This record gives sequence, structure tokens and C-alpha cells, in this order.
Amino acid sequence: MKNISLRAGRFMALALVITGLGLGSCKKSETTTVYGNWTRSSTYSGSARSEAVAFVINNIAYAGTGRNPASTAGVFNDFYSFDPSKGGWSQVTSMPTAAGVRYGAVAFTANGKGYVGGGNNGNGTYLSDVWQFDPTQNTTTTVGTTTTTTVGRWTQVASLPVTLYGAVGGSINNVGIVGSGFDGSNNTNVFYQFNNGAWSQLPVPFPGDKRTGASAFVAANQFYVVGGSNNSANVTDVYAYDASATKWTAKRFLRSVSNSTETYDYSGVARSQAVAFTVNDKGYVAVGGSTLTTCYEYSPADDSWTLKNPISGSTGTGATGTARNNAVGFGIGSYGYLGLGVNGSTRLDDFYRFAPNDAQE
Repeated sequence: MKNISLRAGRFMALALVITGLGLGSCKKSETTTVYGNWTRSSTYSGSARSEAVAFVINNIAYAGTGRNPASTAGVFNDFYSFDPSKGGWSQVTSMPTAAGVRYGAVAFTANGKGYVGGGNNGNGTYLSDVWQFDPTQNTTTTVGTTTTTTVGRWTQVASLPVTLYGAVGGSINNVGIVGSGFDGSNNTNVFYQFNNGAWSQLPVPFPGDKRTGASAFVAANQFYVVGGSNNSANVTDVYAYDASATKWTAKRFLRSVSNSTETYDYSGVARSQAVAFTVNDKGYVAVGGSTLTTCYEYSPADDSWTLKNPISGSTGTGATGTARNNAVGFGIGSYGYLGLGVNGSTRLDDFYRFAPNDAQE
């Protein structure tokens, strides 16, 4: 009897342990940890602004143009560079007088050079001209007896086939892709490619809605177009362009789905005037709208979106992220960067660094 009691006690204890482990596992599965650490980066050296552009060449970012009605200039043509290994923003050659000032332009990088085109000149004129920035060349300017040499040289290249404002751009295999936006009369869904110094429409038409203020990023060697607005409503479709297959592929829409086969809610991703960037072959869309601070990660592998920590959740050293739209973003190495933009009527000059897989400090 004593042995039977001892065995029964041991069995009951083992059962309690197993039950406890089971309860612990259920509790753990119900708790989701949100990742993404935002910390304050170097403040932009130029004036605060919105609707600027940014591009990256050899792990150095370049950002410029844009507007700030509260400043004397109003609309800008200046540019600054950011090298993460050194920190801080340094002024480089401004877009030339012939290019003028602009905001709402589009930019991309191809063959080690940056391209900036389209936008509005601040006087109600929509633009189609495109300018190439070469960081390996310098520009020497003489005014009176003063000679100044600055980094970078701008050269005008072939203009876009149409005027474009609020478009998106990127590149695949050094071929630039630009499209959507406002053409001066209507929102458009036409996309163009820049190859060998000339523009042409993509071989296949974009199947999605017209839009302006969309977001775009390149991941897994495909060009993704996300969100934007049309007819005063957020666009909810997502498409990816595969240049090697010459086709657009529809991805999961930005909405909530619950049925017998699938359950997901991507409605929070839908927005316009947001920032997009790529880190380690995953796309990120953040801020935008009028008050959004949220950030989502896109995985091309399974066509899914994952909520990351919001920029407003920044509590790291000097980090107090602010909701904004019409900002700029870019990825360098294992980090994303987000900055500039407008909150209400206040233009911003701050930048934040984003580590996608770290817990918020």
C-alpha cells in the first residue's frame, strides 16, 4: 500500500507539472512581443521641410528639395548627405538654377547615380524635368572673387513623358521605375521605366487603382507599390512588379479578412503620404496620414505584414518620435531611417534610426 501511494503521488505531481507547462504555453502564445527600436539620429542640417526626396548611393544618403511655407525660401533646391559611419549631415551641391526649386518630386538610384524629377515649383507649375546627381564629381562655383567647391554634380537627362507630382520611384537592376501621382490634371496609375538614358512605359500596365501619395520599396528584387489615396480615400491594393518576368502581381489587400480559410487584419497598413524603406530585403511602411505613428514590416516570403513599434514609442536617448506625413525614409545596412515631414502645419528636421528586430529601449 505504501508503494502504491508513493507511485500515485508521483503520478499526480507529474500531472501537475505537465498541466502547468501546458497552461504556461497557452499564456505565452497569447502574448505577442512587438519589435522595432527607434532612436534619435542626426538632425538634418538644412531647413525643416516636407515633401522632400531622398536616395542612397554606396551607403550614403542624400536628401533635399521640399518646402516650408514658414521659411524665407519657401521651396528648396538644396541637398545634404548623411554617412552613418561618420554621423551628421553635410551640405553637397544644390540642384542648379536651371532646375529651379521643387517639392513633391520623385527620386531613385541607378548605376551609382541619383535621379530627381517632377514635382511642383511652388508657383503652381507641375514639372517633368529630371536631373542626375553624380557624387564622384565636384562642382566649382565662382561668385565675384569667391570660388566654392562642393561635392556632387548635377546633369539634366531626358524628361519624364508627363508632368508628375506625388509619384513613387525605385529601381531594379539599375533600371529606374517611376509612376502614379498627379499628372497636372488627374491622378494616374501609369508607370514608366528609365533605361539607357531614355523613358518608356513599362511593358505591362499597372493593374491597380490611380493614386497619389503612395509608398514604394524594392524587396526580393521586386518593386512594391503600397497604398496612397484616390477620390479622397485610402487605396487598399498592393502590387509588385517583377522585371525579370515582366509582370505585376497582386498581393494581399490592406483590409481585414476573416473567413473559413484565412484570418488577418491588414487594414492598419492602408495610408497615404507615408514613408517606405527596405532593410534586409523586407519592406517597411511608417507614419503618414495626418496622425499616424505606426510602422509595419512586409515579408515577401509569405506576403504578410507585421506590426512593429511606432515611432511615437521612441524612448531611447533623445528620441521622442512625432507623427508626420510627407517625410522621407531610406535603408542603409541593418537600419532604416525616417525624418523630415510635417505635423499639422509644423515642418520637421529630425531623423530617427530604426532597428527592426530589436526591442524598444
